[in-house]
Amino acid sequence: MGFERLREKYGTAATGRSVVNRAICDEIPGGAKVLDALRLCRAQAKTASANDPFFQNVYRILQEANQETADAVLGKEWKR
Repeated sequence: MGFERLREKYGTAATGRSVVNRAICDEIPGGAKVLDALRLCRAQAKTASANDPFFQNVYRILQEANQETADAVLGKEWKR
């Protein structure tokens, strides 16, 4: 779909990541759930459990999934 087109659709004042996340929520089935899980992990990462290897692995996988989804939807050039 192209980043500029998504920026027009989801807001020109929003950051690049914000536009991408809005697109993921609206355009990809299950995308909102993945982002919700990522937000929960990000909040939890500030606590003592952040040192748990299992938690760190799940958090890393969710971050990578978010990045891969953004790249697949918009192409790797969206970050520039």
